[in-house]
Formats: sequence, structure tokens, C-alpha cells
Amino acid sequence: MVSLKRYIVVALPVVYLIFASHSHVDASNNFCATAVDKQLCVTTVKGAQSWDEAITKALILSQNQLAKASKSGNPACKKYYKDTKENLKESLEAMGIAAGSEEVKNKSLNVQLPAALTNLEDCIKALKGLKEYTSAEKTLMHGVEQAIRVCLAVNESKSASKSPMSYTPSFNIIS
Repeated sequence: MVSLKRYIVVALPVVYLIFASHSHVDASNNFCATAVDKQLCVTTVKGAQSWDEAITKALILSQNQLAKASKSGNPACKKYYKDTKENLKESLEAMGIAAGSEEVKNKSLNVQLPAALTNLEDCIKALKGLKEYTSAEKTLMHGVEQAIRVCLAVNESKSASKSPMSYTPSFNIIS
């Protein structure tokens, strides 16, 4: 009987540690619940402790992807790249200047992020009419699209925690 008690005393802390380690949920999973590319989203927001950190990381990824696309992209999209860049810049600025105002952040992101995706869609439409729309450009545009969709997913994660209604984009601009 003594050996059974000793076994239980030793086993209980081990079982507790196993369950405790599995019950820890990475915050990035909460931010990425609706992401189209969950792996990209989780990688992007990894280490973010708050929604503000997660959305900032996602916006920076989007800006970096857009910079790559606009640097080597087609001149037919110059205006669309500029407009998308402005949408992402305004979203990021809202995070900094509206540090205390959740309403301002939400309004800005709810307008600017879908607008950025729409501008990108307009660029794709313009490029599809051109014969020189290369697979390299498609890859660049896909990277920008996915990065913006990460922003939308992270933004939606905040809305989903407060409201049953959420924004789910119903189109895929890269074909």
C-alpha cells in the first residue's frame, strides 16, 4: 500500500504538468481563427501578446509584401499600389495615434483594410487584360493578398470577441 501511495504522489505532479502544458493556448491561434492561410497568420503574429501587437505585425507584413510587389510589379498597377500603400499606412497610423481610442482604431481598420484588398483586386483586373502578366507578378500579388487577408483575420478576431457578426471576404482575387 505504501508503494501505491508513493506512486500516486509522484504521478500526480507529472499528470498535472502534462495537462498544464497542453492547456496553454498560443494567442496567435485566437488571432488567426478565420485566416485563409492559417500558417502564414500564426507565423506573422507569433509572439504577439495583445491584439494591438498582432495587428501591427500583420500590417507590417502587408507593407513589406506590397513594397516587393510595387518595386518589381507592372507599371499598370502604379496607382493601385499607391492607393493600397496609403490604406495600409493609414491603418498602421491609426494604431499609433489612436492608442487610447478603440473606436477610432476599429473604424479605421474596418474601412482601410477592405479598401486595400479592393485596390489590389482592381490591380489584378488591370493586369489580367495584359499579355505580360507573368507568373512572377502573380506570385507577388498573391503574397500581398495573403498578407492583407492576415490583417483582416486579426482584425476580425477582435470583432468576433465582441460581436456575433463578422467580416468574411467572399472572393479570391488571385486565380
